Order: sequence, then structure tokens, then C-alpha cells
Amino acid sequence: MSERVRGAIALAPAPGASSRALDLSAGDGLSSRMLAERGWRVVSTEYRTRNRGWVAVNLDHDLPFRSASFELVMMLEVIEHLADIPHILEEIARVMRPGGVAIVTTPNRLNVSSRIHYLLSGYYKGRRAPLAYKYRVADGRNWHVMGLNDLHWIAWGTGLRMDAIGRSRRKLRARILAPILWPLIAGFSWMLYGRVKDPAQRKINRELLGFMTSASLLMDENIIMRFRKREEP
Repeated sequence: MSERVRGAIALAPAPGASSRALDLSAGDGLSSRMLAERGWRVVSTEYRTRNRGWVAVNLDHDLPFRSASFELVMMLEVIEHLADIPHILEEIARVMRPGGVAIVTTPNRLNVSSRIHYLLSGYYKGRRAPLAYKYRVADGRNWHVMGLNDLHWIAWGTGLRMDAIGRSRRKLRARILAPILWPLIAGFSWMLYGRVKDPAQRKINRELLGFMTSASLLMDENIIMRFRKREEP
């Protein structure tokens, strides 16, 4: 079983009696099946699908679901392929009920191996070489692998608050490099995130610093992020 899928499912809350989950671009259906086994009523989507009961959805457009329809939304290894990342996060927030959970995964371009690769080549994890120039953004290649810090910021503006990151696959190289580089990364990050006078921003920065210096961010091949939708006042 994919460690990425298992890590994502581990972050999902226990469902209520009639809780609904939306599995966006569900692929082979593994995540949908695992959610259903745990008692969720799952709506699965794909761009084109012949699977019975699945919904054909273009994620570059508005989602064809009513607002506040789901307690859980999952989107695994999809966001880096989309043309408009802020739009899909806004749509995910829209279809979630207040207090609901969204789980999003993407290649972890900020692990230590990826950072070293970027230093030497200019390319991060998930985009380790130039894309073929015959493709365009609309072709859905993994053209835009974003870091956790960028996704944290975009999601915040939609009313989603990152509250946890999960565990994914860790290669031996990252396990060796992370303890060596952690003091430098943590020290420099602490100085960078601490140079803020606004109290509200300082609070956000402290939260983000915890994620950015965590073992999962520095070692995992994929970053598994859990967001909660802000409760209505």
C-alpha cells in the first residue's frame, strides 16, 4: 500500500452517521475505498470516468457541488498539475462544511534531498528536469510543485487553516542528511520567521515555523497536509 495514501487516510477524522467525503481525482480508487471502509459516504471524481457512480469533474472549473456539502475533502497528488491552484483551494473551502477537513498531498520539494538537488540543478522534487516544451499548462503536467509555506499562505486566505502534516515515504539519503542540516535550517528559519513586529503575524509565523522545521517536511518524499475550515462566527 502506498505510504502516501496510508498517511493521508491516517489524518482523516472518524465519520459521523451520515458524513460525506469528496475524493477529487481519485485515480485508481484506493483512497475512496479506504474511506468507505471506515464508514464515509464517498463521492469520487475524475476528469473522465467510466466508473459507476463517479462524477466527471474538471478541476480547473468550479466544482459541481453545493456549498457546505462535505465534512471531508481529499485531493492526493493532483494540485501540482492544475492551472489555477488558488481557485481549487477556494472551491474546496466552499464545498466544505464549517469545521470540516481537507487533506491535500503533493511532492515535497522542501525535503533536504530536493533542496540539494535544487542547489545543483535549479529543479526541485517533482520537477527534477525540464518539462518537454511540446506541453502546455493545460496538458496537466506537474508544472507547479509548490512548497508547504506557499500552500499554507494560499489556504489561509480561503478560510482553511493547516493543523497537521502526515507521514510519507522517507528515503535513506534524507534520513542521513536531515539530522546534519537541521541545526542550520532551524537556526536560519528562526531568524527569518522571527523578524516580524505584528503580533498576529508572529503567531502565524510560529505555527508555520513548526511545520517548516518538522521531520516530515525535511525527510518525506510527499507532503501530506491537513486543513480545517474556519468555523462560522
